[in-house]
Amino acid sequence: MMYDVECKSDLLSGATLVVRLPEEDLDKKALYTILEDKPDFILPFRYRVIDGQIEFTYQLGSYSKIQYLAGDRHPNEYAEIWGSVLIPLFECGDWFLRPYSFVLDINHVYSDKNKNSVGYVYIPSMKDCSNYHDLKEMAANFSRQVTVTDSVLENKVLRSIMTDFNPKTFLQMLRSGISENLHLACIPPQHREYYVQKALPMPQQIILQQDYICGEINNETHRNEHKSITSSDIIIDFHPEYKSKSSTAKSYANTSATRRRKEKNTEDKKSKTAMRKNTLSQRNNNKKTESAQHCSSVLGQESSCATDLPFSTFSAQPIITADITQSTSYEQDGAWLRLVGSTSLPPVIDVAIDEGEIFTVGRYDSAVGRQLSCFEFERTTKAISRRHAAIERFTDGYNIIDLSSSAGTFLDGQKLPPNTPCKLDAGCRVSFGNCGADYIWEQ
Repeated sequence: MMYDVECKSDLLSGATLVVRLPEEDLDKKALYTILEDKPDFILPFRYRVIDGQIEFTYQLGSYSKIQYLAGDRHPNEYAEIWGSVLIPLFECGDWFLRPYSFVLDINHVYSDKNKNSVGYVYIPSMKDCSNYHDLKEMAANFSRQVTVTDSVLENKVLRSIMTDFNPKTFLQMLRSGISENLHLACIPPQHREYYVQKALPMPQQIILQQDYICGEINNETHRNEHKSITSSDIIIDFHPEYKSKSSTAKSYANTSATRRRKEKNTEDKKSKTAMRKNTLSQRNNNKKTESAQHCSSVLGQESSCATDLPFSTFSAQPIITADITQSTSYEQDGAWLRLVGSTSLPPVIDVAIDEGEIFTVGRYDSAVGRQLSCFEFERTTKAISRRHAAIERFTDGYNIIDLSSSAGTFLDGQKLPPNTPCKLDAGCRVSFGNCGADYIWEQ
């Protein structure tokens, strides 16, 4: 990239990005347009002239890295996220902006969960600060972190990125992929293969809902009529031939390949569980005394509320319920958060990430029905947001970032400004909200 993006963090003013360019490189027309129209896909900024240099300061505020949105998405949600990322690149000409004046780096693409929008760093320069290679690399990195529940659609995305990637045709492919597969989400899994193989007609209700999602309904009357349609309103009228062949459909779902895949997954899970139990047993046998001394010296009187949870009683098995993703397991090497707050919460949060990776903390949302964060508290846990905080690992240690949570994240009693990285030191106290989710950071 031609211009360096300098990241600054301040507990008072929050996180900012600073870019400097020579005054003669300034695209005055683009700058004037941005200041007048304020496109919502560009991070808010201020600028000043210093010794022949233009210094742009971008204030993150409620914007957090789009990487924190990592996880599986349903096809229509997946297409919506991709659209918010790519559409500004081929519509920016309406503002007299240039596509390659965007900083096309996944580390500098941001999302505002309150506005449901994406914010870019745009450098109003006459010279490009990015190129086509940066665009493909950004798309590839994004596809690895934000995935889709439809494996067929995901494979199409990867192939498109690896070949002649073009944002506009890519989005068209994405929407057509949803058009082909959206109705399958409404059909019970055990019946889908037969339904597709027989090429049975798509129910009319689903066609209408599908067209509405893909933005293809132009008639105002039809648009208003179908806005009220939701997934719960869709009634599938199966083809008569399909109804009479339900037993055949079941046989398709129970193929030997499916059974072998399930058996393999079960064996892998058993193997991983056994390894974690052995690790836990060895740690308890060899390090009980050392751990007790370490816990006493670091926590002092703070650990009195957790005395009913001795180190040797930590389970290597996750707590499994219908809608709980709390876990009490952790690896011997690495970093973790040890509970010193309410004893009803998980005693340990294992932060098992490598350098450059991100670990997110949140609360399970039964309305979504799937895990959104790497670690999630129970859905009934108070003061924890669905996407509450993130922990990043870098060469010299770890940073923690509050993701504009409603109750805030606290480090040694001080509330962190949103989206501002703060270094984690061994023995520091991390609090998620203000209702007892208090932990000591250990590594």
